[in-house]
Amino acid sequence: MLYSEIKKYIINKQYYWICSAIILISLIFSYWNIDSNTFSLLDFRNMVAVLLIFWLSILSIGCIVINICRCRNFSKFYNNYLNKYHVEFNIIEIEKEAFKVQAPYQSYNATLHPSPKSTNAIYIETDDFLLLFFSIQYLGILQLVLKPFIFIKTDKDFYKKNKSVNVIRDFKMVETERGRVIIFRNKCEIKKIMIPNQIKTKL
Repeated sequence: MLYSEIKKYIINKQYYWICSAIILISLIFSYWNIDSNTFSLLDFRNMVAVLLIFWLSILSIGCIVINICRCRNFSKFYNNYLNKYHVEFNIIEIEKEAFKVQAPYQSYNATLHPSPKSTNAIYIETDDFLLLFFSIQYLGILQLVLKPFIFIKTDKDFYKKNKSVNVIRDFKMVETERGRVIIFRNKCEIKKIMIPNQIKTKL
Protein backbone atom coordinates (compact mmCIF):
# COMPACT_ATOMS: atom_id res chain seq x y z
CA MET A 1 0.00 0.00 0.00
CA LEU A 2 1.39 3.37 -1.01
CA TYR A 3 1.97 6.17 1.48
CA SER A 4 -0.07 8.55 -0.70
CA GLU A 5 -3.11 6.21 -0.54
CA ILE A 6 -2.91 5.97 3.24
CA LYS A 7 -2.55 9.73 3.72
CA LYS A 8 -5.46 10.40 1.37
CA TYR A 9 -7.87 8.22 3.38
CA ILE A 10 -6.67 8.92 6.91
CA ILE A 11 -5.88 12.65 6.93
CA ASN A 12 -8.83 14.93 6.26
CA LYS A 13 -8.00 17.91 4.02
CA GLN A 14 -10.22 20.09 6.20
CA TYR A 15 -7.68 19.87 9.02
CA TYR A 16 -4.86 20.89 6.68
CA TRP A 17 -6.80 24.06 5.90
CA ILE A 18 -7.43 24.71 9.60
CA CYS A 19 -3.75 24.18 10.48
CA SER A 20 -2.65 26.37 7.56
CA ALA A 21 -5.05 29.13 8.65
CA ILE A 22 -3.77 29.02 12.25
CA ILE A 23 -0.13 29.16 11.11
CA LEU A 24 -0.88 32.00 8.65
CA ILE A 25 -2.67 34.05 11.33
CA SER A 26 0.29 33.53 13.65
CA LEU A 27 2.75 34.74 10.99
CA ILE A 28 0.61 37.80 10.15
CA PHE A 29 0.26 38.64 13.84
CA SER A 30 4.01 38.31 14.36
CA TYR A 31 4.82 40.50 11.34
CA TRP A 32 2.30 43.14 12.43
CA ASN A 33 3.74 43.33 15.95
CA ILE A 34 7.37 43.51 14.78
CA ASP A 35 6.66 45.96 11.97
CA SER A 36 4.57 48.38 14.04
CA ASN A 37 6.57 48.00 17.26
CA THR A 38 3.32 47.60 19.20
CA PHE A 39 4.22 44.38 20.99
CA SER A 40 5.18 46.26 24.17
CA LEU A 41 1.92 48.22 24.08
CA LEU A 42 -0.37 45.19 24.07
CA ASP A 43 -2.55 44.84 27.13
CA PHE A 44 -2.88 41.57 29.08
CA ARG A 45 -5.86 40.26 27.09
CA ASN A 46 -4.10 40.82 23.79
CA MET A 47 -0.99 39.14 25.14
CA VAL A 48 -3.07 36.08 26.05
CA ALA A 49 -4.54 36.05 22.53
CA VAL A 50 -1.04 36.25 21.01
CA LEU A 51 0.25 33.42 23.18
CA LEU A 52 -2.82 31.31 22.34
CA ILE A 53 -2.31 31.83 18.60
CA PHE A 54 1.39 30.91 18.88
CA TRP A 55 0.53 27.85 20.97
CA LEU A 56 -2.07 26.69 18.44
CA SER A 57 0.34 27.26 15.55
CA ILE A 58 3.02 25.14 17.24
CA LEU A 59 0.44 22.40 17.91
CA SER A 60 -0.73 22.59 14.30
CA ILE A 61 2.80 22.16 12.96
CA GLY A 62 3.37 19.32 15.42
CA CYS A 63 0.16 17.53 14.35
CA ILE A 64 1.07 17.83 10.65
CA VAL A 65 4.54 16.36 11.27
CA ILE A 66 3.21 13.54 13.48
CA ASN A 67 0.41 12.67 11.04
CA ILE A 68 2.76 12.48 8.06
CA CYS A 69 5.30 10.39 9.99
CA ARG A 70 2.68 7.94 11.28
CA CYS A 71 1.13 7.47 7.84
CA ARG A 72 4.59 6.83 6.42
CA ASN A 73 5.42 4.40 9.25
CA PHE A 74 2.16 2.53 8.68
CA SER A 75 2.94 2.25 4.98
CA LYS A 76 6.30 0.64 5.83
CA PHE A 77 4.70 -1.58 8.47
CA TYR A 78 2.02 -2.76 6.05
CA ASN A 79 4.45 -3.46 3.23
CA ASN A 80 6.79 -5.37 5.58
CA TYR A 81 4.26 -7.43 7.55
CA LEU A 82 0.68 -7.14 6.27
CA ASN A 83 0.71 -7.04 2.47
CA LYS A 84 -0.68 -10.58 2.26
CA TYR A 85 -3.86 -9.57 4.12
CA HIS A 86 -7.07 -8.11 2.70
CA VAL A 87 -7.36 -4.38 3.42
CA GLU A 88 -10.60 -2.41 3.60
CA PHE A 89 -11.57 1.19 4.17
CA ASN A 90 -14.21 1.80 6.82
CA ILE A 91 -15.90 4.64 8.69
CA ILE A 92 -15.80 3.93 12.41
CA GLU A 93 -17.07 5.83 15.45
CA ILE A 94 -14.81 6.87 18.31
CA GLU A 95 -16.17 7.68 21.76
CA LYS A 96 -13.77 9.36 24.15
CA GLU A 97 -13.67 9.10 27.93
CA ALA A 98 -15.74 11.51 29.99
CA PHE A 99 -13.82 14.39 31.56
CA LYS A 100 -14.42 16.95 34.28
CA VAL A 101 -14.33 20.73 33.97
CA GLN A 102 -14.70 23.45 36.58
CA ALA A 103 -18.20 24.92 36.39
CA PRO A 104 -18.17 28.75 36.24
CA TYR A 105 -18.80 30.41 39.60
CA GLN A 106 -19.33 26.99 41.21
CA SER A 107 -17.30 24.94 43.68
CA TYR A 108 -17.89 21.60 41.93
CA ASN A 109 -16.67 20.00 38.69
CA ALA A 110 -19.05 19.19 35.85
CA THR A 111 -18.62 15.85 34.04
CA LEU A 112 -18.85 16.05 30.26
CA HIS A 113 -19.52 13.00 28.08
CA PRO A 114 -18.25 13.59 24.51
CA SER A 115 -20.53 12.37 21.74
CA PRO A 116 -19.17 9.69 19.35
CA LYS A 117 -17.26 11.04 16.35
CA SER A 118 -16.97 9.38 12.94
CA THR A 119 -13.55 8.97 11.37
CA ASN A 120 -11.98 7.17 8.43
CA ALA A 121 -10.07 3.99 9.21
CA ILE A 122 -7.97 1.37 7.50
CA TYR A 123 -9.31 -2.01 8.56
CA ILE A 124 -7.64 -5.44 8.47
CA GLU A 125 -9.15 -8.50 10.17
CA THR A 126 -7.97 -12.10 10.33
CA ASP A 127 -8.66 -15.04 12.65
CA ASP A 128 -5.73 -13.90 14.79
CA PHE A 129 -6.08 -10.12 15.00
CA LEU A 130 -8.03 -6.99 14.09
CA LEU A 131 -6.10 -3.90 13.00
CA LEU A 132 -7.49 -0.36 12.92
CA PHE A 133 -5.54 2.67 11.74
CA PHE A 134 -7.35 5.99 12.19
CA SER A 135 -7.22 9.54 13.51
CA ILE A 136 -9.06 11.41 16.26
CA GLN A 137 -10.06 15.02 16.82
CA TYR A 138 -7.53 16.91 18.92
CA LEU A 139 -8.67 20.00 20.85
CA GLY A 140 -11.82 19.99 18.73
CA ILE A 141 -10.19 21.72 15.74
CA LEU A 142 -7.10 19.63 14.93
CA GLN A 143 -6.61 16.07 13.75
CA LEU A 144 -4.14 13.59 15.25
CA VAL A 145 -3.32 10.28 13.55
CA LEU A 146 -2.76 7.53 16.12
CA LYS A 147 -0.45 4.56 15.93
CA PRO A 148 -2.36 1.56 14.52
CA PHE A 149 -4.23 -0.53 17.09
CA ILE A 150 -3.81 -4.31 16.78
CA PHE A 151 -6.39 -6.22 18.83
CA ILE A 152 -5.03 -9.74 19.43
CA LYS A 153 -7.62 -12.53 19.35
CA THR A 154 -5.29 -15.47 20.05
CA ASP A 155 -2.31 -16.30 22.25
CA LYS A 156 0.15 -15.66 19.44
CA ASP A 157 2.75 -12.93 19.79
CA PHE A 158 2.22 -10.17 17.22
CA TYR A 159 4.65 -7.31 16.63
CA LYS A 160 5.33 -6.93 20.33
CA LYS A 161 8.67 -5.19 19.79
CA ASN A 162 7.42 -2.83 17.09
CA LYS A 163 7.13 0.66 18.61
CA SER A 164 5.05 2.00 15.72
CA VAL A 165 1.93 -0.01 16.71
CA ASN A 166 -0.32 -0.38 19.76
CA VAL A 167 -0.77 -4.05 20.60
CA ILE A 168 -3.96 -4.60 22.64
CA ARG A 169 -4.67 -7.94 24.32
CA ASP A 170 -7.04 -6.90 27.09
CA PHE A 171 -10.24 -5.77 25.39
CA LYS A 172 -13.93 -6.59 25.16
CA MET A 173 -15.81 -6.93 21.85
CA VAL A 174 -19.61 -6.73 21.89
CA GLU A 175 -21.97 -7.41 18.97
CA THR A 176 -24.83 -4.90 18.55
CA GLU A 177 -27.47 -4.23 15.89
CA ARG A 178 -25.33 -1.48 14.37
CA GLY A 179 -22.06 -3.39 14.50
CA ARG A 180 -19.28 -4.38 16.85
CA VAL A 181 -18.19 -2.29 19.82
CA ILE A 182 -14.64 -2.59 21.18
CA ILE A 183 -14.04 -1.48 24.76
CA PHE A 184 -10.45 -1.30 26.01
CA ARG A 185 -8.02 0.65 28.16
CA ASN A 186 -5.52 2.90 26.43
CA LYS A 187 -3.54 6.12 26.76
CA CYS A 188 -5.44 7.98 24.04
CA GLU A 189 -8.56 8.73 26.15
CA ILE A 190 -10.65 6.47 23.90
CA LYS A 191 -13.51 4.77 25.71
CA LYS A 192 -14.74 2.56 22.87
CA ILE A 193 -14.70 2.05 19.12
CA MET A 194 -17.78 1.12 17.09
CA ILE A 195 -17.27 -0.76 13.81
CA PRO A 196 -20.41 -0.75 11.62
CA ASN A 197 -21.68 -3.96 10.05
CA GLN A 198 -21.06 -2.83 6.48
CA ILE A 199 -17.55 -2.13 5.21
CA LYS A 200 -17.75 0.95 3.01
CA THR A 201 -14.96 0.79 0.45
CA LYS A 202 -12.16 -1.52 -0.58
CA LEU A 203 -8.70 -0.14 -1.09
